[in-house]
Formats: sequence, structure tokens, C-alpha cells
Amino acid sequence: MRNRRSQRTEKIQQQNIDTRVSMAQLREEQSKDTRAERNEVIRLEQRQSRRFTVNRRRTNDQQRQQVHRAFTSDSFLRLAFQYESEIEYYAHSKVVIGAIDKDT
Repeated sequence: MRNRRSQRTEKIQQQNIDTRVSMAQLREEQSKDTRAERNEVIRLEQRQSRRFTVNRRRTNDQQRQQVHRAFTSDSFLRLAFQYESEIEYYAHSKVVIGAIDKDT
């Protein structure tokens, strides 16, 4: 069993070395201009991908916040008509308890 593992590990290591050597040869064969052009294309693709990801996250966050705000607002509207004395409403950050205006 251990012998098989070590053979697999050696095989994987040899494949990694072969891949590194072939990539190094490929880089040497490419001209500097071709390499620079390829690197620029890769940079632009990565930048575009990051923008897409950031925009998607931003949109998801905004939607999540809208849903949360709507839920919180609806929850407080329901609470106005279903008061429970055990709950400390005054301690909630979104609750403001003001004075009662008495028109006499």
C-alpha cells in the first residue's frame, strides 16, 4: 500500500517537473512581444472578471438589504398592533419611543 502511494507521489512529482520544463521551454520560444501581449490579455480578462464579480456581489448585497429592510419594516408594523409586555421594545436600536401629544 505504501509502495503504491510512493509510486503515485513520485509519478505526480515527475509530471509536475515535466510540466514546468515544458512551460519554461514554451516561454523561451515566445518572443517578448508575444508574451507581453498575452500577459496584457490575461490582465484585461482578470480585470473584467473581477468587475463582473464585484458588480454581482454588490447587486446581491443591495437586494439582500432591501429584503431585510422591508421585512424589518413589516415586522415593526405588526408589532404596533401585537404588543407583548415581556419584550423590551425600548432596547431595540430601531425603536424610538417618543412623548404622547395630548390635545386638550
